[in-house]
Amino acid sequence: MKNWDEAITKLQQKNQIAGLSVAVTDKNKIIYAKGFGVDSIERSEVPASAKSMYRIASVTKVVTGMTILRLVEQGYLQLDVPIKNYVPWLSLTSVEATNQMTLRHLLSHTSGLPTEYSPIGSRDEENLEKSLKEGLPYVELQSLPQDGIYLYSNWGLRLASYIAQCAGGKFFSELAEELVLKPLGMNQSTFNLGVAATYPMSLPHIKGEDGRLQVVHRIDENATRLGSGGLFSCVEDLCKLARVLLNKGIADSGERILSVESVDEMFRMNAVDRANPVLKYGLTLQEYMIPEAGFAIYGHLGNNAPYMGSVWVDPMTGYGVATEYNTENYELRYDIPIMILSQLR
Repeated sequence: MKNWDEAITKLQQKNQIAGLSVAVTDKNKIIYAKGFGVDSIERSEVPASAKSMYRIASVTKVVTGMTILRLVEQGYLQLDVPIKNYVPWLSLTSVEATNQMTLRHLLSHTSGLPTEYSPIGSRDEENLEKSLKEGLPYVELQSLPQDGIYLYSNWGLRLASYIAQCAGGKFFSELAEELVLKPLGMNQSTFNLGVAATYPMSLPHIKGEDGRLQVVHRIDENATRLGSGGLFSCVEDLCKLARVLLNKGIADSGERILSVESVDEMFRMNAVDRANPVLKYGLTLQEYMIPEAGFAIYGHLGNNAPYMGSVWVDPMTGYGVATEYNTENYELRYDIPIMILSQLR
């Protein structure tokens, strides 16, 4: 672990990351948790820690997937029936796609809907339906669901989160908290920026024209995109998410949150990223085959620049790694977890 301290410190300093948090867990508990750098260069006396709050961006999708699978298990939803059953007003540019598309397509990014993300938008979750009704009829589909072609799609996850709230009778953020966050004990995880700000908050940083780091005094909000990337959390909480995957649906409390079959569905790969064949996608869970190591890890990347990070688990060894940081860098989302999980092997 001393080697981890040294290696991560070097990566943090070499890549000019203002603040970075890392936690490592086995199936039962955190075995390593540490912050590197600071939450804000304007408050250099306050170091980053494993409890620092970051926007976790698309790592949110794992929580979204679990929320929907819990609703499936409760009988409110089905993975393989047309979503038209749940969204009668749905009208896409292809009638065939409108009639074919299922939740499985949405959660595995094989719906044909393109990607998009606007971090600035409505602060009112009531506007999710309005934004979908106004946007979806004009979205140009890139393929048909029956083609099974992988195309990462925030449109798809937004639509899936809307279907969840229709079935559950509550806003998506309330459902996710009730069905996933609270049962997992993720008590420092929230979709509400006002709540997140009451904890130690890691602030976004960018590099100025002179190459020096500076704080961005704004954290954007868009309540119509919570299910695709709106959660705030810390790496200690994200390890609880890792453990429920490693323990096949059982939370730290001993309560079964998801059936083994549902967890297996998340891990079962549905499509391959043609642009990056080492990356495959299940139900809101990515598989990354590490070329140089010859084994696969499972989890999700997050990118709401300058907030970035990832959560990965290695089911064979029973370890997981959560990494979050506040300065844009795409490589560390892979580099730090791969270094740690490779050593643990």
